[in-house]
Amino acid sequence: MAIVGAGPGGATLAVRLRRLGYRVVLVEKATFPREHIGESLTGECAIVLREMGFGDAMDAAGFPVKRAVTVHGPNKLNRFRVPVQRLGEDGVIIPGQTWQVRRPEFDSLLLNGALAEGAELIRAEARGVLRRDGRISGLRLRDETGEDSDLTADFVADASGLQTFLSRSGVCGARHRGGYEKQVAFYGQFEGARRDAAPDDGATHIFYAARHLWAWFIPISSTVTSIGVVTPGALFKESGQSVQEYLTEQLASLHPELSERLREAQPVSETWSTSNYSYHIDDFAGDGYLCIGDAHQFTDPIFSFGVSNSVQEASLAAGAIDGYLTARSVDRMHPIHTYADIVSRAQARVKTLIDTFWEFPLAFLKLAHYDRQADIAELLSGRLYSQSAEMNEAGIIMRDLLAKRRVAGDGRA
Repeated sequence: MAIVGAGPGGATLAVRLRRLGYRVVLVEKATFPREHIGESLTGECAIVLREMGFGDAMDAAGFPVKRAVTVHGPNKLNRFRVPVQRLGEDGVIIPGQTWQVRRPEFDSLLLNGALAEGAELIRAEARGVLRRDGRISGLRLRDETGEDSDLTADFVADASGLQTFLSRSGVCGARHRGGYEKQVAFYGQFEGARRDAAPDDGATHIFYAARHLWAWFIPISSTVTSIGVVTPGALFKESGQSVQEYLTEQLASLHPELSERLREAQPVSETWSTSNYSYHIDDFAGDGYLCIGDAHQFTDPIFSFGVSNSVQEASLAAGAIDGYLTARSVDRMHPIHTYADIVSRAQARVKTLIDTFWEFPLAFLKLAHYDRQADIAELLSGRLYSQSAEMNEAGIIMRDLLAKRRVAGDGRA
């Protein structure tokens, strides 16, 4: 069993498959620890991590506890707080919590956990796939010295994130661009930023300025906060500024509440930038292969679904792969098709949620702050892959709202 990518999704899949008794090889070209965007975890992600036995290590790492997300609109009347929540043993929704993480430490923690379970790590770049009798049979690798080699495998999983390895290799379909213009994120780490009082001192804050122009505020240690701005790429290009100049100006002017929180803040890292745009990939699961997380779909980073989706999909993928490899040949594709269906439905819920936030912000505010608080909290906690998510009333309302717009011929998708 070969997994391309040793980030959270790849490491989770490796742990799951090792516990099912499979030999697992992780292929990763990056050296860990590594810097990476995406420090905020959802409530469902925390549940999966604890279930896998990582809870004590997460607590020992001193990652800030996240109990809520607060979204700040253009004025104080447009502000709303969404708590992290979970299902109790009796099925009743109760308060929950998760973590904010320092990705170099978090990613290394999960990878080391996978290696402790017996997974193998090959430091190399996956350059292509091997085929036998019309199906995937392994990977063509290139190591750090430039030497090529072949790795045979009964199954290949793509956890390469935005690299979308299997799509680029012609195994899956091509990337289809989504409905959002290309965006660029500028971010860094700061000390001295003002947080909420305990117990919400680890809360995420999102500052909305305009369509696709927003900022995040994520505590990642007792003193350091990750702060970044996401902006349409065209706005940055028009500014003529450097990455650092643009971030500095945006943090000062994007939102008054953010500026106030940063009054005493000082940068303690370099300024990073990364481009992103929405896409989805067809045929992301098939005979001998599947993709998880961003390797097959990315919508928008605003509600921090990235790591959560990868971890939850990895858990589902382990069962699908086990079913595929142990089934009689006549029905071996059933687990793979079931995986693809569940994952596609969950990703559609993510897109519905985010589309509504950007296209109908006042309607989203009404749902989140007044009419369907618990429903929105359930979705933002990452409970997207269960059967109950299909009946989420806020989700149904948002789907209907977007469908009416499409029928009206608005043209925006």
